Amino acid sequence: MTIRDLVDRLEDIEANCSGSTREDVSLLIDDLIQFDLEMDKLMTKGLKKFSKELEKDFLQHLIMDGIKSGSVGDA
Repeated sequence: MTIRDLVDRLEDIEANCSGSTREDVSLLIDDLIQFDLEMDKLMTKGLKKFSKELEKDFLQHLIMDGIKSGSVGDA
C-alpha cells in the first residue's frame, strides 16, 4: 500500500465524519503528505550520491572485465 492509497482511504473516512474527528483525520492526511514529500526529497538526494558512486564502480567493473576478456583490446 502506498501513501497515496492511505490518503485516499483517509479522505473517504474524512468525508463521512464531522467535528474534531474530521479535523484529526485532516491533520493526519496533511502529516502523511508532508512525510511523503520529505522522504521523496531524502531518497532523491541519496540516490543522486549513490548513483554517481555506482556508475563509477560499474564502469570500472565493465572496463576491467573487458580487459580480462580481451574485448576492450578488440575495440
